[in-house]
Amino acid sequence: MLSTILTFLQTSLVPSKRALRLRLAPLHAYMGATFILTLVITILDFFVIRPDFFIPMWLFLHGFAIFFFYLIWVALMALYVQLFTKIYSKNKWAYRQAWPYAVAMTLIPTLLLVIFYHLNPDFLTLGFIIGLGYISFPLTKVPQPKQRRAS
Repeated sequence: MLSTILTFLQTSLVPSKRALRLRLAPLHAYMGATFILTLVITILDFFVIRPDFFIPMWLFLHGFAIFFFYLIWVALMALYVQLFTKIYSKNKWAYRQAWPYAVAMTLIPTLLLVIFYHLNPDFLTLGFIIGLGYISFPLTKVPQPKQRRAS
């Protein structure tokens, strides 16, 4: 199980044609990757924000909030993936395929988005643009359906 999660994370690091296979990933792979991202962002935020709140409670609440909002972000990106594949290849991916792909391809951009926000909130737009490019580039490698010749 852990090796599947690590393979999922490694494949999602670089947006390439190989990343398109992640749309068939098992549930534990993309949920484990989501959990790891939540932990990384929570720890990063902890060191940047330095809360004066009861630390275990802050970590739990912040981690829960990050996990919740990340899943909303992934849901929107999965809808974007469906729209992109419908327009680009005329064959819309099922949501059950768009979701794991959206998880895989939003891991790095989301981490960059948080880092950019901590550096300067004005960089948030740049983070969103990088995220859309990161998700869209491999989708341009989706095989096109061949046109039938009329005889």
